Amino acid sequence: MPKPTVKDNIVSINLADQMKEDYGDYAMAVLLGRAIPDLYDGLKPAARRILQTMIEEGLLPDKKFVKCARVTGLTLAYYHPQGSCYGTLVNMATAWNNNVPWVNGHGNFGSSVDGPAAERYTEAKLRPSAVDLLLQDRATWETRPNYDGSRQEAVRFNTAVPSILLNGDAGIAVGFATTLAPHNLRDVVQATALMAKKDIKKARELLLPDFPTGCDIVRDEQLLNYTQTGSGSIRCRARYEVSTQERSGRAKNRGVVTFTNLPPRVNPEKLGEQIKDALEKGKIDGIAEVIDESDLSGDRVSVIAKPGVDAEQMAQQLFAVTDLDTKYPAKTLVIDGTRPVELSPVDICARWFEWRLDRLEVKFRHELDLKEMRLEIVRGFLKAIDKIDAVIKIIRASASPKDALTTLITTRTLKFTVDQAKAILEMKLRQLTGLDREELLAEEQALIVEVAELTTLANDKKARTEWALKLASDLATRHGEKRRSALIEPPAGFTKVTTPGAPKRDQAPRVAKPRFMLVDQKKGIVTQAKGPRGALVLDQKDKVVFFTADGFLRKVPATFKGPIADAYTSVTLAKREAEVATRKYLCVFKLGEVLKAIVFEGESLCKVTSKGKAALPEGAELVWFDERAYTVTFASKRKKALELTLASVKLGKPGGAGTKIANLCDLAS
Repeated sequence: MPKPTVKDNIVSINLADQMKEDYGDYAMAVLLGRAIPDLYDGLKPAARRILQTMIEEGLLPDKKFVKCARVTGLTLAYYHPQGSCYGTLVNMATAWNNNVPWVNGHGNFGSSVDGPAAERYTEAKLRPSAVDLLLQDRATWETRPNYDGSRQEAVRFNTAVPSILLNGDAGIAVGFATTLAPHNLRDVVQATALMAKKDIKKARELLLPDFPTGCDIVRDEQLLNYTQTGSGSIRCRARYEVSTQERSGRAKNRGVVTFTNLPPRVNPEKLGEQIKDALEKGKIDGIAEVIDESDLSGDRVSVIAKPGVDAEQMAQQLFAVTDLDTKYPAKTLVIDGTRPVELSPVDICARWFEWRLDRLEVKFRHELDLKEMRLEIVRGFLKAIDKIDAVIKIIRASASPKDALTTLITTRTLKFTVDQAKAILEMKLRQLTGLDREELLAEEQALIVEVAELTTLANDKKARTEWALKLASDLATRHGEKRRSALIEPPAGFTKVTTPGAPKRDQAPRVAKPRFMLVDQKKGIVTQAKGPRGALVLDQKDKVVFFTADGFLRKVPATFKGPIADAYTSVTLAKREAEVATRKYLCVFKLGEVLKAIVFEGESLCKVTSKGKAALPEGAELVWFDERAYTVTFASKRKKALELTLASVKLGKPGGAGTKIANLCDLAS
């Protein structure tokens, strides 16, 4: 038989199909193994592995702290070979990130501004909430072999509440992203009970976000959309108080606005930078000083107004130009089994509860088997006491334990089961003769009652429902807290408030000055001016669409200032986004020695991101026919792009007399 050659082992494959398959496998590995939390226990794999390591190492709430380096090292060795998961451990221990922290951290775990100390300096152990809500019923966890097959790793924990909704989370996978909003434990448990009764409306009203920072939540359409679909922008506002700073001598009193309970992901350092930037750009004035008063109790920033400035109006200006009033982009994407799904909060509670009842059936059947086994052994002990002489005689007469086991099972006067006979043989003689009959009889009666209860719970779904809701309610009472975030109506705007000590003045709202945008066509730079003079007057939320000479589109906010393209090129102003969307635009460009034109829908221009998008063929250059931008009327009703060839036009060099670069002509429809 000829020896196989290398050529015989070569298999022909389609490279595109192979890359697609490999990239799909990679995408699923990132999705399931790293980035998106599980629907049923609310944890990403790294967090679950840390908690499993801690419970297996006995790092219970009543035990001593151990170094975080030990926890992360063992986690890496046992379950998580990808690398250190110290960041995940820190996140589970910080109160400003979690409504219900799972880890009790000891040492410098940082703040909303500063990072934590290195893992060799900090210590950790489990919190009671983690043990009670996540880590119960270890014997019935869903498990799989770990990365090297040496241990069993939990697929998910048997959580007692829908923990996915408690602390919020965020993750980005290949083609998927999630941003979970945190909720209050007591609200989640009450909503789950309502869902069990099919009262979806009341459950939805209860499942409102509750942020650990305690910021206010504005009741608006986006919040309603979140409660119904799981996606929406949750508007968060800091809380504030207005007071007066008393000053001695001739110094005038000053108003003070103190902000607390900042929105999520907003810290005092970031807030200070935003206020400074707003002052430099003239968006706000009248601020004398900004003081960061944050401490262990929470973040706190005081803004002191200049004498004569209304502090209440200044507070409203700060809400307008900083992240004191910001939106939390919630998107509830989770892993259900092996696939990503986007669910509303009530859908999560419903799916979780059905899964919970199935897991409880497994738990109760497992416990029922143990109790029935123990009951069988207790009854064997009682029988052995009644016939102790015969048992001892058989054991003494047997040549080996195996013979004794066989005799105890087969003797007609005894008829022990295999488990009973093994239990009797494993006991020492003095234990067998010293068994207390009364204690065994009491244990037998208790086991009979427990077996009956477990049989009911294992077979009756209604009984399991009542048991699960009762346990969840008890845990919510033990570990839950009152809501931190208050629900408020949309702010009505400025109010007339007279600050004590400040002179009476017109209390009309003070807003930032209008923005005037000017474009330097030669340098391709957006500048701002104090007067119109041909500039475009913009509102705060306006956006402007530009078309650069190299064929790229760019959309920038009204606050933008600086170069429009990477290189300094001539540009064309395409007006405000609201105006652009309703029009068509005729673009004339040079491609080689030929002039061509194409029509763009304004709506498509408005969809361009700030990064830009190539709109013209490679090598094309825009052409215009005047010194400044202007509009023309075009009566064509064609729906398809218009292409014109103007071969008779003589073209000069770009920038020369024959051709002027950079103009986008408005096509009136």
